[in-house]
Amino acid sequence: MGKKGKVFVRVLFRLLRQLAYFSVCLTQVSSLLLFGVDNARRSMLNHSQRLTSFSVLDSISMTHFVQPDEHLNESPPVSPDGKQFLIVTERGVIETNTREYSLFVYHISRTHAQPILVARFNSSSNRPGILDARWIDNEHISFIGENPGEVPGVYVANCLARIRHRLTSTSVSVAAYDISKDQHTLVYYASWAPAEANNIDKESRGFTITTELLTDLINGRWRLPAVAYQMYVRNLVTGHIQEVHEKPFFFNPGRLKIYLSPNGRYAISEQGPDVIPAIWSQYENSAVRIFAREYENKRFDIRDSALAEPMLLDTQTGKITTLINAPCSTNGLISVAWAADSRSAVIGNTSLPLDINDPAEFRRRKAHSAVADVKIPGGEIQHIFDIPEKERWEVSPSAVPSSFILIVYGKQESISRNATRKLFRHEADGWVEERNAPAETPVSDIAVEESLNDWPKLMEFDRSSGQKTVLLDPNPQFRQLLLAHEEVIHWTGKQGEAQIGGLYYPTNYMPGIRYPLVIQTHGFSPEEFRPDGSFTTAFAAQPLANKGVFVLQVGESDLEIAAKDTLSRGPATQSQIESAIDHLSGIGLIDRERVGLVGFSVSGFMVRYALFKSTYHFAAATSAEGNDWGYWTYIALGNFPAWAAQSEAPYGGPPWRGNWDPWIANSISFNYDKIHTPLRLESDSNDHGEVINEWENYFALKRLHKPVELFFVSHGAHPVVKPLDRLGSQQGNVDWMLFWLKNEEDPDPSKAEQYARWHALRKLQDETVQKQ
Repeated sequence: MGKKGKVFVRVLFRLLRQLAYFSVCLTQVSSLLLFGVDNARRSMLNHSQRLTSFSVLDSISMTHFVQPDEHLNESPPVSPDGKQFLIVTERGVIETNTREYSLFVYHISRTHAQPILVARFNSSSNRPGILDARWIDNEHISFIGENPGEVPGVYVANCLARIRHRLTSTSVSVAAYDISKDQHTLVYYASWAPAEANNIDKESRGFTITTELLTDLINGRWRLPAVAYQMYVRNLVTGHIQEVHEKPFFFNPGRLKIYLSPNGRYAISEQGPDVIPAIWSQYENSAVRIFAREYENKRFDIRDSALAEPMLLDTQTGKITTLINAPCSTNGLISVAWAADSRSAVIGNTSLPLDINDPAEFRRRKAHSAVADVKIPGGEIQHIFDIPEKERWEVSPSAVPSSFILIVYGKQESISRNATRKLFRHEADGWVEERNAPAETPVSDIAVEESLNDWPKLMEFDRSSGQKTVLLDPNPQFRQLLLAHEEVIHWTGKQGEAQIGGLYYPTNYMPGIRYPLVIQTHGFSPEEFRPDGSFTTAFAAQPLANKGVFVLQVGESDLEIAAKDTLSRGPATQSQIESAIDHLSGIGLIDRERVGLVGFSVSGFMVRYALFKSTYHFAAATSAEGNDWGYWTYIALGNFPAWAAQSEAPYGGPPWRGNWDPWIANSISFNYDKIHTPLRLESDSNDHGEVINEWENYFALKRLHKPVELFFVSHGAHPVVKPLDRLGSQQGNVDWMLFWLKNEEDPDPSKAEQYARWHALRKLQDETVQKQ
């Protein structure tokens, strides 16, 4: 049979399979109508016919609790007198392509009364409209706010008079702050930019590349570093602003945090040191060890963020110095609980210095991060306890004198919403756990609650009666939407490891029918309501399930966690994907010939590794902003030493000097010819030049005449947050999966060009299959 004949047979087979699928569906429905099923299923079917399918637009417009975090089962911030609490909500507005943030205040004695709307901001950027709202006193609330056309600034709002004013200049972009209780001192981080004269000189004369990244050189970001910050202190009485006397530094804005002392004299924060001491390479944490060896004794014009240390700021002098000469934990941010007299502070998630002579103490310190009590300003350290490996602990202030609260979240990879809280009191012989509940424990509790199949709501729990009451349901429209049922499933991986995931059932599910499956990667929490999955980029679990697709959101197995930064990571993730397909196929739920994979960020490697290593058939795949640990990204971003070290770790070093074999066998860069699956790539944050990361994947597959598409968002985020960016990412992926898994197309005329393009890709796919 010739090539054209084989292609014709394959297309005919696809059509026949689709007809068979619809025939089975009709048979099942007819059987249900004619012969009946149990009353509960019939009632459910009748009810679902009156509901509207859950779509990507419904997910975008969903109102979320920002403060308290809806996924951590937290209580809202309470005013000092205990009479009020605040909440912050966020929702996407597709018509304006903004996110609406609202700050409300409730009176605890009148929780069912209408709350006070204190502030509303609409963000048109990738930054939040309202960030880090906190009580200053019983009337005033501070926060970072941003409206369209503005840069974020620090605001103070009077919740009684309902007025607010900005404390920072309209030209200064604030990323983090803290304000003293007397409203006399404000400390904040703002975006740093080099002197314009220096940029003009570089532009006219040229300059020698030192630490600049290839991405920044191409898109011009070298003029204005995207994540470089400087610290400032403002006296709110005199208006005087002083810049902190230290070089600017690169940092992840999500890690920026400032802790002012009660008297406003000092502040504790984490920053990258000017020079990383050689002794830091002896810590046992793999990330600390790798980065410390790479940066050892190097000095840069802008301090790097690969590792940070706790630092102490004197707000009167503007001088910041090292508080603990040791790296902060890589498993979470440092946290601080100041003593009431500002003469000491308990610090969590820090390592302790290794400049000691006791061998046993040296071994303990290099093996564990810790919680420690530090004298201010001298820096004398009292060890309180060690933090178990891979666990995240936090400390926070307590209203009880001479005490602090310890919050234990457990493993960082699967932070539990049911965190354990313990009170520790300082006594003559040190810190002792207070096992009796504090006397001021309230009669009622207020928190955001959710479950796997129930969206977050603000709840009041009465301790005396045990009764729960809904104070705010921010998404009543969900009652009119058809939500797919999600359940926790367990299975065993191919290497005998335990696996867990969340399985979304198709809303039209009928027993006996095998449905398509989309596997979404990058973590799973069994207590959280996640209509998209773990992130908003590309993931769209509920919309896919509403289109007749099983969606499995897979968690991280212990095997995968242990394999990070090693070549074992690929086989560990492959075991997860293949065993999930075997399990769901074995119990008769899915058609294993119609399976799609979706990865985002670090789990992009998981998808691409499976595509070139697995013998299983995948009908379609998406990798959005995905790491691939390939040769091209290693070279393109290698001028960032932390990236170079991290990329080399799995292969045992750089590819040269006789080390090519592990790269060639395991890197995607040398294995594109083994990929036979239509692949949708996505680049969403071009402000940092991430499209370069995807270019090798796109060009290689295109050059090999394989079906590949690269979706590009010019000013997105990681993950995408703006409504139209989410629509392009998530709806585009829904369309992609339905096209390849179910041969379905959206009749929207505006998508005609999209499907014409994809039909051309399908022709390429048929030719690819024919050549196998």
